[in-house]
Amino acid sequence: MTQHYKVRLLASTLLIGMAGVSMPAFAQTGPVESIAQTDESADDSAGEEAGSIVVTGSRIARPDVSASVPVAVLSNEGIQATGAANLQDALADLPSVGQNLSRTSSNFSTTGNGQATVNLRNLGSARTLVLVDGRRFVAGLPGTSIVDLNTIPTDLIERIEVVTGGASAVYGSEAIAGVVNFVLNDDFTGVRVRGQGTISDEGDAARQYVSVTAGTGFADGRGNLIVYGQYDRDAGLRSRKRAFSATDVPNRSSFAAQGLFSPDGSFAPGASTFTFNQGNQVIPYQSANINGYNRNDDRYLAVPVERYLGTVLGKFEITDGIELFVEGEYAKTKARSSLEPQAVANTDLTNADGTGYAGIPLTNPFIPAQILAAANALNTDADPDNDITAIPFRRRSNDIFDRSNRNDRELWRVVAGVRGELGNGFKWDVFYNHGESKDSTSSETILGPNYVNSLNAVAGPNGPVCSINVDANPNNNDPACVPINIFGFNTATPEASNYVTDGGLLSTYNAKVQQDVFAATISGDAFTLPGGALGFAAGVEYRREKSSEDFDEATNLGLTLGNFLSDTRGKYNVKEGFVELVAPILADRAGFHYLGLEGAVRYADYSTVGGVWSWKAGGEYAPTRDIRFRAIYAEATRAPSISELFSAQSETFPAVTDPCDQRAGEGDGAPIVVAGGSLPASCLAIPAIAAAAQTAGGFVYSTAQIQTINGFLGGNLGLEEEKAKTLTAGVVFTPTFLRNFSLTVDYYRIKVENAIGIIGQQTSLDECYTGSGEDIFCDNVVRDATGRVITVNALNLNTGSFLVEGIDTQARFNHDFGPVRLDLSVYWNHLLSQEQTSFPGGPTQDEVGQLDCYSCGRLGTGFKDKVFGSAMLSTDDFSLNWRANYYSSVVDDVTDPDPIRTGAFWYHDAQLRLGVGPKDDRKFEVYFGVNNIFDKRPPLFNDTNPVTFPGTQTSATTYDLFGRMLYAGVDFRF
Repeated sequence: MTQHYKVRLLASTLLIGMAGVSMPAFAQTGPVESIAQTDESADDSAGEEAGSIVVTGSRIARPDVSASVPVAVLSNEGIQATGAANLQDALADLPSVGQNLSRTSSNFSTTGNGQATVNLRNLGSARTLVLVDGRRFVAGLPGTSIVDLNTIPTDLIERIEVVTGGASAVYGSEAIAGVVNFVLNDDFTGVRVRGQGTISDEGDAARQYVSVTAGTGFADGRGNLIVYGQYDRDAGLRSRKRAFSATDVPNRSSFAAQGLFSPDGSFAPGASTFTFNQGNQVIPYQSANINGYNRNDDRYLAVPVERYLGTVLGKFEITDGIELFVEGEYAKTKARSSLEPQAVANTDLTNADGTGYAGIPLTNPFIPAQILAAANALNTDADPDNDITAIPFRRRSNDIFDRSNRNDRELWRVVAGVRGELGNGFKWDVFYNHGESKDSTSSETILGPNYVNSLNAVAGPNGPVCSINVDANPNNNDPACVPINIFGFNTATPEASNYVTDGGLLSTYNAKVQQDVFAATISGDAFTLPGGALGFAAGVEYRREKSSEDFDEATNLGLTLGNFLSDTRGKYNVKEGFVELVAPILADRAGFHYLGLEGAVRYADYSTVGGVWSWKAGGEYAPTRDIRFRAIYAEATRAPSISELFSAQSETFPAVTDPCDQRAGEGDGAPIVVAGGSLPASCLAIPAIAAAAQTAGGFVYSTAQIQTINGFLGGNLGLEEEKAKTLTAGVVFTPTFLRNFSLTVDYYRIKVENAIGIIGQQTSLDECYTGSGEDIFCDNVVRDATGRVITVNALNLNTGSFLVEGIDTQARFNHDFGPVRLDLSVYWNHLLSQEQTSFPGGPTQDEVGQLDCYSCGRLGTGFKDKVFGSAMLSTDDFSLNWRANYYSSVVDDVTDPDPIRTGAFWYHDAQLRLGVGPKDDRKFEVYFGVNNIFDKRPPLFNDTNPVTFPGTQTSATTYDLFGRMLYAGVDFRF
């Protein structure tokens, strides 16, 4: 293979994705270079031997770097060109990257507020494998394999390589959608200090960033040590700070801080429902928009995040051909959410005997006279059916407690290993990797039983007292109980609030993840084929994952008014081995400038799911040096996570209807609406049902029997691995007649089967008895000896499937016009299919052109077209970069028959960099940037629309929420 072809392939595979920004030259020792610089002398190196490079997607170093799948590369300079302190924001430009958990989508998360993930192809972050220097990184989301990008150092990144498609054969589980590999610069000498400040043009959403990198060689160049530190603070953004999200739309909440009280239980506007004005005077309730609560006044568009990172990298050549390397990292992240105070209704509470709480008893002395009079009027009219003993209510807990989360997360990781070279060019690598991450989340909470005790107040000799302390039952006394007054603004006393929160009891979440990896690899050229040397790589790996999630006892027992959550503890280990081959069959022959085949196979033995195989096969064909065809077919896997396997099973009491019930779930007294002979055959096949259906009483349920049907949600130790079939096929065009131009077009298709999810409890009943009748549904249903349903489970199952299909196009061109260099790059994704099926035989959701909608089960917005383009002009003294993102129009058809169409969106960003001082001794650079130059606002939807994220009025994972952002920075090196 000619050297010219080798270097052009290097440019095409590594540079097409995104152009690294060429910075004005620094005079320094050991510069942090962009891989984008490798093509600058592409046509001048014909007589030199190209260096072998390992690019993500393969473990074989190849001089041609002719990747058989598209590789998008973002250099360190490319990251800086975005003005992003967080790597997630820099990656968001890539059209292959879908919607993620981020600071704009995690305000309402129970835990993990402000975490940052990456999600390729909208298949979910759990199906994207994140690596650092080709090695697995410890998870940041407990119970999963998902990495928190907040913990990866920004300015220590040399480049980010993104490979889409099944890569499990090379890297193992989770690589179904692809791999994101963060390559660190481990050969830096000198000192670099970078600082940046960011603020919106409205004077908010401030961000500060500073990093220090110091590196030195030692032992006559045999060793190198790098110490890195980073601090950044993102102040977040309140929903009330933007006009589009300042108020609830279309209506404010009827759960107001002053309370809403409806003796007849209707809560309808008018004389029968009461609330309070600012003077705490009783007034009739008019509407939510007049008397209700603006929740967006309390919420965040983006949660604040503060980060501290420290990293140490070291390497030392022990002897010729053998090098010791170490890596240590510590990351601390602080974040917090802001939620409106909790809304509480009497229906959220239960009495001590487990019955529903009807409301504030009429004996409560805090009830205002006007409201009490309305209640007494119901009890003294001629209709005994509307008599009441309590007043139903709705009220927000502003003066009682704050349920917003405070997060503290820590991560540390150590890697130690030895690498070297054997004879005949073989290289080997052995390392041990240990990582731990911890998550501590806390918020204030309220105890339901205490709240009921406080509300059940009666008049005492010296004022209101809790009725439990003066009734005839001495066993229910609670000397600490303080009556609470919730009628009006700020009427709850500190003493009463202290009691219902049990002295300021915190709802807590403490989680820990531990990862241990031992791996050994060997690679090199086995022997020579007609087209070149046979590339070979093989390796073994042992990995152990352990995770625990502990909630406070009150949350475990369901005593709080927050979510009822169980603890999760689990672990597994896996032993793996792989082999990879790249075989150059022919080269430099007529009609065969290059022909090569490649393949890989991996076997993994999990302690949970047993043996799992992954493999890939494909090749490349270049009839001339101008054009190259490539294709890979792979079968990838994802083993179930700890949370999917081991999460505790919690009991629920679903409101389900048995298709065999001849009263159709109506309970006592309802007429038989389904005659015996018209029941489904699957029902009549059950002897007890068939016999009862023919009697006068029929096969029916009492109300009590319906209400006692239970079910269990949670983990399932019987899960199997997910499987994916992936195909990538494309062409690389690097014409010799157009210097420094390259174009790639690749078709991809990923089909995920056996996807892990749950089947709804009613769906299991319906599908078992009126649908397909398959075991995957019927196994969830348990009947007693009489034939009646007593349990319907909804455990994790291998039940769903996903399909994504599209075309990736990448183009790049650069040219020198005298002292001015022009760099152009474009990355275009055209989505052909994005769909999922929740269960076998179920409906398939077509998600192309649909908005992200977690409540609908859609993992990400299915833009039919996403385009990223970059244009840069640069000289020795400055560079000007313009970037543009295009998102095609999408449709929210959840609101049928009136779907909402967004129209297409363009976002434009720009950055100017200036070198200060003479070119030959330049140590200082300043830069200025603007993101969302034209202040494009997101499309707006109602709060009630399923695609709307609370507090944003839009799809928070899809569109920019900040508006125009301005930043400036300095970069000093010596």
